[in-house]
Amino acid sequence: MEAPVRYAWSLLCLPLLVACSSPPPPPPVVALLTDFSETDDAVGLMRGVVLSLAPTVQLVDLTHQAPRFDVAAAARLLSDAPEVYPPGTVFVVVVDPGVGTARRAVVARLDNGSFVVAPDNGVLTVLLGRQRGAVVREVTNRKLVRRDMSATFHGRDVFAPVGGHLAAGTPFEDVGPVVEDWVKLELPEATQEDSQLVGEVVGIDRPFGNVWTNVPGDWLPRQLKDRELVVQVGELEFTLPLVATFGDVPPGEPLLYVNSRGRLALALNRGDFAATHEVTTGAEVRVTVPQPRDPK
Repeated sequence: MEAPVRYAWSLLCLPLLVACSSPPPPPPVVALLTDFSETDDAVGLMRGVVLSLAPTVQLVDLTHQAPRFDVAAAARLLSDAPEVYPPGTVFVVVVDPGVGTARRAVVARLDNGSFVVAPDNGVLTVLLGRQRGAVVREVTNRKLVRRDMSATFHGRDVFAPVGGHLAAGTPFEDVGPVVEDWVKLELPEATQEDSQLVGEVVGIDRPFGNVWTNVPGDWLPRQLKDRELVVQVGELEFTLPLVATFGDVPPGEPLLYVNSRGRLALALNRGDFAATHEVTTGAEVRVTVPQPRDPK
């Protein structure tokens, strides 16, 4: 083969060689969030449905230990996940005390192209409150759900198949019509009252028993670090050091800190604050903000 011909042939083959040498795109991710625990086969059946429709997906679990029937808790658990998962992830959320009733099944497309398949019961409230251009569609396309549908297991028969179809490439527009009136929960908001920050206990961080509140950590001035603050939880009152992490106090000692979600939390170093003091979700929290020390 003459040199000019070989050169021309190499130019023609170069794009093909480059294409062949490029790594394939990673498979889509499907992440499951339920309150089912894993004491029976419910979660396993959901996984099977997803894999039967999208065999190459990366199928992972966000959690199956969401507090039972607690839609508000699930909304908070879901809210941070899209920030750390790859764009295009399909989240399948089943905390659904209204299963089998008139509540709708919906899919939300987020700003980064991820999807959330969920019951329309308010579980999207916190997450969609952080989005600018999210779109929600009702699941009305019967081709996306199982033909034989149980009234009590929509995780297997509705949400998992819809998630599997989306992961396999079904267009979002095929899900059903856009809905603007998706359910929004009335979640408690922390407030600032004179020298106090007022909120409530919104979760217990299991298995450690740390008490999580809805009070933003950045409401406390930075100069208060390592100061002792008076904190009321329900009828109980504590004087706690404001520290960065658990090991800043001796084992067994209580502390006030800013948790990984940016909210104030109470803990016992190597202990269970909630169990020790019988703290439950919904309890009012009041943090007294002391005046900064005189720099003199």
